[in-house]
Amino acid sequence: MSPAPEEEAAQGPALTIDAESAGMRLDKALAALVSEGLRGRRRRIEESGVLLNGAACLEPARRVRAGDVLALLVPEPPSEPPQDLARLLGRQGDFCFLFKGAGLHSAALPGKGGDSLEARLPALCAPVLAPGEQPKLLQRLDQGTSGLVCAALMPEAARAFRVAEAAGQCEKRYLALLTGELAGSVTARRRLDTNARRTTRVLNEDAEPLRRTDFLPLHVFEGEASARLSALLAPDAAEAPPALTLAACRIRLGGRHQIRAHAASLGHPLFGDGRYAHQGAPASTAGHFFLHHGRLALPRERCSVAPPWPWLEAYLPPEARRRVRAWLETAD
Repeated sequence: MSPAPEEEAAQGPALTIDAESAGMRLDKALAALVSEGLRGRRRRIEESGVLLNGAACLEPARRVRAGDVLALLVPEPPSEPPQDLARLLGRQGDFCFLFKGAGLHSAALPGKGGDSLEARLPALCAPVLAPGEQPKLLQRLDQGTSGLVCAALMPEAARAFRVAEAAGQCEKRYLALLTGELAGSVTARRRLDTNARRTTRVLNEDAEPLRRTDFLPLHVFEGEASARLSALLAPDAAEAPPALTLAACRIRLGGRHQIRAHAASLGHPLFGDGRYAHQGAPASTAGHFFLHHGRLALPRERCSVAPPWPWLEAYLPPEARRRVRAWLETAD
């Protein structure tokens, strides 16, 4: 592959695909232009950071042809990041618990930088750090998901977390707004295919027991209540669903988009989640869904945080609000 210097000034570094590289996947060919790993290259592509022949290409698996020109987009200088998107909830032992708001990345894109919880981590944890402690994120949430993220302050704590997680001793509780009426408790057991995909596939075979998702309805919005809530949360949706369910979700070992993919496989995709909505399901054109990681329980530490959803107080009856608080604050 050869550089294309004439492209650099307008849109950043670029290269032209030669005959030897023709037929490669876009995410593999991009390695000649950036030094970051495969995951970082895929994320760069999916976030419209790569041009193929002058147009954004969002398909990491796209095969390139001889003569194609790949170019990186130079990001706009970042504005002052909103301060309410991340905060320290507290320290317990060798762990810090943090809140990440929807809209903030958990980790920065390698080689690209930008705002993220990871970038803010040293400053957020600074008030509770002892000499020699360096916080490291142990979890990642989707950009559109809010809630708890845990960080280890010492390598030994990070290893202990992974051991406990692999043994099923890390319970993660979520709240999700699902499309349709979830009639009762159900467990999604299917294995997930997360390899090289923007969208996680649900396979027709069971996963190992710890990689399952429990769903429990906390409140169902029906008829007029569903229409009003839909109009508030997704005014650009083509139509309101006949029902919405506020559901409790629980996982122990998670995979990429696990709750989103499992919910859709049950016929109840997250409301507004256009990527996983089944055919005909109303979804916000903005692709804004409602998923919140509200409680993390480790063998010795635990933390909870309420969702940043003002509509809960206005739309949930008192008994449903009590169920939400109990789900986030009470151990089984």
